[in-house]
This record gives sequence, C-alpha cells and structure tokens, in this order.
Amino acid sequence: MSAFETKDAYWDFVTTVRNERRWIFDGKAGNFLAAVRAASKSRAQPLKSGRRLYRAQVGSAFAPENEMGIEEEHPYPETRMIPDPKCIKNGGRANPPGFAYLYLATTPETALAEMRPWVRESLTLAIFEIQQNIKLVVCQAGTEDWEERLFEEKPSADNIEKYVWNDISKAFARPVSREDQESAYLPTQILAEAFKAEGFDGLAYRSGLERGTNVVLFDVRVAKLTHRFVYTLKKVQYDFEAVPNYAIYRRKDGGGECITEIHTESP
Repeated sequence: MSAFETKDAYWDFVTTVRNERRWIFDGKAGNFLAAVRAASKSRAQPLKSGRRLYRAQVGSAFAPENEMGIEEEHPYPETRMIPDPKCIKNGGRANPPGFAYLYLATTPETALAEMRPWVRESLTLAIFEIQQNIKLVVCQAGTEDWEERLFEEKPSADNIEKYVWNDISKAFARPVSREDQESAYLPTQILAEAFKAEGFDGLAYRSGLERGTNVVLFDVRVAKLTHRFVYTLKKVQYDFEAVPNYAIYRRKDGGGECITEIHTESP
C-alpha cells in the first residue's frame, strides 16, 4: 500500500500551506509530511567523496585596465560563488530566509541553463568537489503518462508513489516569478526541512531546463570550490509543441497543413 493517500497528495498539501496554515500540520497535511519522511528512506542515494558538481551565477567580474588599456573579464571571486547566511534575505526553492544552501547541478550545461540568461550575457561557472560521503534523497520517480494519470480512477500503490514524487520533483524545478516567490517556495522549503530532519545531506531533482539533475546541499561546507570560469550565452533555441486540437491550420500548395510544432532560434 502506498504511503500517500491519493495521487494528488502533494497538491492537497500545497493548498493547505498557501491558504490555511504554514507551521503546524495535522490531519491530511500532517499525514502527507509523515508519509514523505517515511518514503524518503527508500529514495536515498549516496554521493561519494570526490564527486564533481557545478554551480553557475549570472555575471562576472572585471579587473582594472591592463597595460594595453583593456578591461579584462574574470570569473566572480570564490566568496561570490559560495552563499553566506548573512546575505540570504529571501528564501529559495529549498532554503528559508537566512539559511545558506548550496545549489549545484550534475553537469555544467544544467548549471548554466538553470540561470536562464539572456543572449550575450556572461555567467560564472564553478566546479565544486564533494569532500565526504553524503546521502541525498532523490525526488524524481521516472517518466509518467499524463493521460493515464488523468483518467486512472484507482491507481496502483506504485503509481501513486510515482505521481507524488514526480509532483515534488516538478515543484522544485518549476520556474517561479519574483512576485510569487515567497509563497510559491513555502511547500518545497517545508519538504526540504523534512528531508533534513531525516538525516539527509541534501536532495536531488530533475532540471526543467536541461537533461541533468539539480542537487541542493544543506551544508555549504560539504563541497569545496576548485575552479572558476566565465561563459557567455551564444544563442537560444525554443521548440514548441501544440496542444491537441489547438494547432494552427493553414492552406499550403493547394492542400492543408497543421502546424503541430514551431521551432525558433535567436540570431
């Protein structure tokens, strides 16, 4: 039997957090958190000492003009790439205000994409090395068929587990506007606190922008910064897929054409 009551257990929890209460949970919300903590044990994944992970920040530093009168671009200093609790005024996807968590990625591509930079914008990319064996809770649970989920009236226990953990993973990965940031991050911050209480060193979730995985470490000292670089976004490509029954239809060469996909690329 699944530890979760329904396939929409996460979204019921979100409704409670945003509209009813935020600090004390009982009833359905309390049961959900208890289920998350219990189920997280089976989703533990070790990360060995020496493993490399990546972190990106938008921007770079500039040194004074050299002998040729040219201002040189450099990576941000190490102090800018390692979060300091004194500077954390706003909460993030996992960390509450005033708590410094280290947001990393398994690939440099993922770390850079997660910054959502503009074309020609510079980013500092850093390599971090894990200093000790640690344990993460993996939030993602594999692929799912949205149509099957929508019409499945009595999902199996395994499917309920999959749906809920995928909802949690998507919640961590979902882009949030600055206006909605405070309330939107509350559910995932509470989940991160639950994982931390279970003895995990961090969590992992699938990136919504690249093929890699994002990793959040609760203690910034677990990883050591070893190298820093500067990259500039060269171009952006978007691939759009139409929702069924809502694609553009046009006449072409005496016949008809349904535009189910649109591809764009920056100059």
